[in-house]
Amino acid sequence: MRLLTREQLLTSATALCIRFLVPASTGLIVPDAAHAAVKFSNGAEEIRKAASLIPGYGPPDISYPPVFLGRWRVESRMVNVTTPLGEDVAPMDQLKTARQLMAAERPLSFEQRFVEAEGGASGVVLARENSDSLALSLKNYGGGMVIADRAFNAEHRAAAQPGAAPLQDFTARWEPTNPNVLTLASRGTVVETKVTKRSFQQPFDGAFGTSEYVRIADAGSEGVLGGVPNIKASRVQIKYKWDGANPSVIEAIELAQVFDPTQTGFADLAGATPVLTTKARLLFTRQK
Repeated sequence: MRLLTREQLLTSATALCIRFLVPASTGLIVPDAAHAAVKFSNGAEEIRKAASLIPGYGPPDISYPPVFLGRWRVESRMVNVTTPLGEDVAPMDQLKTARQLMAAERPLSFEQRFVEAEGGASGVVLARENSDSLALSLKNYGGGMVIADRAFNAEHRAAAQPGAAPLQDFTARWEPTNPNVLTLASRGTVVETKVTKRSFQQPFDGAFGTSEYVRIADAGSEGVLGGVPNIKASRVQIKYKWDGANPSVIEAIELAQVFDPTQTGFADLAGATPVLTTKARLLFTRQK
């Protein structure tokens, strides 16, 4: 009996997973394994690409370039605010905050942190998210993968907003092994953020880009299990730029769009018109 190599086994398993997970009704053409053999160098990039074939799914978390590792002071200056469908359909709280930031003399200032993920060896894991969906996830922790500390970052950015509660009043719940869901609580209010689709570019010549589609459920003081939450859909795109192998400064442009989920859904907002668009310039300065 001929034994399969690790690369052959992973290639066959990935092709089988895609055929099992992608129903014929989607119209997605899945090529035969013989014509779609994937070259597995370390497995990560190829599995990420395979997962992107499944509608609504992508990599488990954004893998940032090593230069991001560490703690940063971020200055965010709002440079543009638009309401493409008119102010009457824009979320008034977010529009008000965006205009306050636009008119502010000083940029918004907060800390952000990027850490090296820890864990076991690489591998493909099929994890059931709920009763009717499967997520193809890549666990590649321990191989120098740098990810955002989303709990730390959410708390610090929220506390920096105009009129926000102090930092100690914010508590974020998030796990690197389940990076799509983050819950932020403050003074009895609860906001749950769920990434429904994400992608990121391969870093090249000191440049890197990310994109995330997000569902935001603001449950107010009732919590995520009580009452009727205020639901929003959004997409956030960030383009980073830096010089050198170990930069002390990273510049970025952040484009954030808010959509009416009753019209667009959550998984794919391509072609939809946002109700609010903001553009900000970010300056990351490495903390000592």
